[in-house]
Amino acid sequence: DLLLSVHGWPKVAQVFRLIDAIEASGIDPCDVAPDHWRHIHNRIAGRQAPRGYSPVRHRAWLQRKALLT
Repeated sequence: DLLLSVHGWPKVAQVFRLIDAIEASGIDPCDVAPDHWRHIHNRIAGRQAPRGYSPVRHRAWLQRKALLT
């Protein structure tokens, strides 16, 4: 599944900063909720600032994921 697609260096750099922020909070970007990557894609495409991804949000995703499996 393609969850995020950006073109152009300014947008790519913005995504790198978001990934760095996720890693800084102790979360592996590969484990982030797929919905969050779609959110980032939609916000960047709409020229809006995406919401951050917090450990609280991540725990909620992991609990939801556990219910789905």
